[in-house]
Amino acid sequence: MTSMQFNASHAHGNSSTRWVMQQVMLACIPGVLTLSYFFGLGVLFNILLACSTALVAEALVLKLRKRSFAALHDYSALLTGLLLAVCLPASAPWWIPVSGALFALLIGKHLFGGLGQNPFNPAMTAYAFLLISFPLPMTLWPMPFNADDLSWFNSLQGADTITGATALDAWRNKGTLMAQEFWQSTRVINPATLNPAVLQTASHLALAWLLGGSYLVVKRLINWQLPLAFFATMLVFSTFLWGIDTSHYAAPWLHFAAGSAVFAAFFILTDPASGATSIKGRIYFAIGAGLLVISIRTWGSYPDGIAFAVLLMNFAAPALDYVTRPRVYGHKK
Repeated sequence: MTSMQFNASHAHGNSSTRWVMQQVMLACIPGVLTLSYFFGLGVLFNILLACSTALVAEALVLKLRKRSFAALHDYSALLTGLLLAVCLPASAPWWIPVSGALFALLIGKHLFGGLGQNPFNPAMTAYAFLLISFPLPMTLWPMPFNADDLSWFNSLQGADTITGATALDAWRNKGTLMAQEFWQSTRVINPATLNPAVLQTASHLALAWLLGGSYLVVKRLINWQLPLAFFATMLVFSTFLWGIDTSHYAAPWLHFAAGSAVFAAFFILTDPASGATSIKGRIYFAIGAGLLVISIRTWGSYPDGIAFAVLLMNFAAPALDYVTRPRVYGHKK
């Protein structure tokens, strides 16, 4: 059966799949540049490997399914590889982005029928697979190059990679330290604790992803209600917990500055294929994701939890569509 495309007479403007994917990749430029500035060429290496592997996997599946290779020109495979690559540690071995991209395209996307038919976000499906299967290389993040004991020069001279805890991971493993004692300990350059450069780098990354996400909102490629509902839910829930015990629960600003919340709000939760379709359903989708992220970070086994929160809400998306479907004019609700 050949596929046919119908254009609505009331819809105007260029909103093809290819154009949308190009705009999203363009919005990723501030985040990619910031990652590359702080973590070096490993970020670009991961992007090159993930994107090239995604294209090869896409072409292979299209050939096996006897489909036209024209689908390679919609940039969906490239975007999947890019979104996965920016989530990976810059010091990850080469087979991490390769295996992740293969899993994203073969299992996360084409196993369910291809673009627009995948019930789960392919990039987050692959990230969760990598995190569960290879926890050690997926959690060894290199120290940013603005730390006191690192520089671009010694990194290019073949120096060994120096890893350190992320902000959320350091807070989770602070043990019996009180909040004031924990933040005082971060002033010492020690891979076992939170390096102050790590928190500074994370805040710059959050601003870079916010800049790219704002571009998507201005271009009206995503609805502003979804990231706003996600941020508001995280803020209210984390503030409530922090008010109960400031030494046991992380401060609200730490969830935004030290994690991948900003990236997820604009580039992951807004996936139209794996999320809810109605505006109200998307808001409920974002609220549920916000609650799950804080819950996983507080009581779960993983310090971040974005990928698992997104996948769990992907399960709930059909139910949200059923509950929030709009009333047809002339019919009872």
